[in-house]
Amino acid sequence: MRIDLHQHLWPDSLVEAMRRRTEPPCLEGDLVRVQHEKPFALDLASQRVEARIAALDEVSIDRAVVSLSTPVGIEALPADQATPLLDAYHEGVADAVGRAGGRLAAFAAVPLDAPDAGAEAVAGLIRDGFAGVSIASEALASDRGLDRCRDLLDALAEADAPLFVHPGPAPWTPPYGEEPDVVWWWRNLAVYPGLMLRAFFTWRLVGAARHPGLRVVFTIMAGGAPFLEERYRTFSGEPGEIDPNVFFDAATCRRNALDLAFATYGLDQVVYGTDYPVVPGAELLRTLEEMGEPVAEAVLERNTARALGWQEGGRR
Repeated sequence: MRIDLHQHLWPDSLVEAMRRRTEPPCLEGDLVRVQHEKPFALDLASQRVEARIAALDEVSIDRAVVSLSTPVGIEALPADQATPLLDAYHEGVADAVGRAGGRLAAFAAVPLDAPDAGAEAVAGLIRDGFAGVSIASEALASDRGLDRCRDLLDALAEADAPLFVHPGPAPWTPPYGEEPDVVWWWRNLAVYPGLMLRAFFTWRLVGAARHPGLRVVFTIMAGGAPFLEERYRTFSGEPGEIDPNVFFDAATCRRNALDLAFATYGLDQVVYGTDYPVVPGAELLRTLEEMGEPVAEAVLERNTARALGWQEGGRR
């Protein structure tokens, strides 16, 4: 089974809930207004289940795991504001998964401002069929954040469910800073990788030892971590042993980046994720296939299923 574990979906229930808000994050027509970034347009047509399945068919992907768009900052809101939006997301995405005939699965999301960072809800969400929990990178980017999320991470490990780390703010995150007046994708290049690097190397230094049984997927190759691994080893003095519970999604990667990732962390730790519909996955898929069937099978199927804790056929 070929799996894409990094896609985003806005179900109708979430769209409606966001349109009822008047302060960021909110939705005005198809324009998303957020606290940490400039407004951006939402492609509502690509959020339909039928359109998503057609997109999977076009690139021969059997199943996609969708998640909330973490940079929007819903999980970082005060808990009393975040909870109704997250309820709307969970209700709508569960309906979408149910109508997709096995082609979709979903990560849950939790209110990070809650006293337990949403830990109490984890067991029920996993029991309801969610594949794991997505979390904003800034929630893991400091010792304080890891302490705040300790119960959440323990609950995920107890449920044998993965953590999906995506660029985005935590409740305590200061403003990212003003973006220059340039192209819309500036934040994808100059902001998100930095957020992911903070989270990944904090996890390497602190989090992994505290939660050794937790599988963690870092999106966008952990912000370019393979390139900085030798710098990490230089300053930390650590030998850089491969952690079998840490995975790197290959969104936007091409041959050079994939070769470096395989050489640094091993073929078995790289998983297939595209960030669709923000980024189409056809070029990544073509690159993997050009690298040969063993590589394509590992990244598209075996590694991704292992990160998710799925057995053959996509079952937990």
